[in-house]
Amino acid sequence: MKIGHICLATKPDEVILRVASLIEALDRLAVEQHVLVASVALARRLQSCPYVTVGPVVKTAVMAYCLMPDVDLAHIHEEKGERAALLLRLTRSIPFVMTVRDPDDADLNPLSRAVRQRAACLMSQPYGDFDEIYSTYRHAINVQSELPQDTDCG
Repeated sequence: MKIGHICLATKPDEVILRVASLIEALDRLAVEQHVLVASVALARRLQSCPYVTVGPVVKTAVMAYCLMPDVDLAHIHEEKGERAALLLRLTRSIPFVMTVRDPDDADLNPLSRAVRQRAACLMSQPYGDFDEIYSTYRHAINVQSELPQDTDCG
């Protein structure tokens, strides 16, 4: 299983620390990962992980989409990356999970609603147990593999 991560947050805040903790925990489980981030500090921190490939630093969702290699599942860590998630799903059939502040936000614009409807899973911040997240990834990949190839259901 190969997981692609997109995090477009740039300030060293709780989001970046949680993303780093998750990726490092998955690395300890020997999960192969490809990471595209906007934070140079986060990119440097993750370079020492043996199962993590850090792509170039990206600033936009479209650049993240263009530079994401084929992965089994993408994890979008904040709302800035939702366009990349939608593009990965629609053009390459890559399932994705998305971390959101409020999973039940009724005031979403139509694009955000479309992205969330196509997500294999919405995760709330802060992350729970890393083993639970890993099993969520496996479940999302298994559900995607059971769908007919011409559908756009997530």
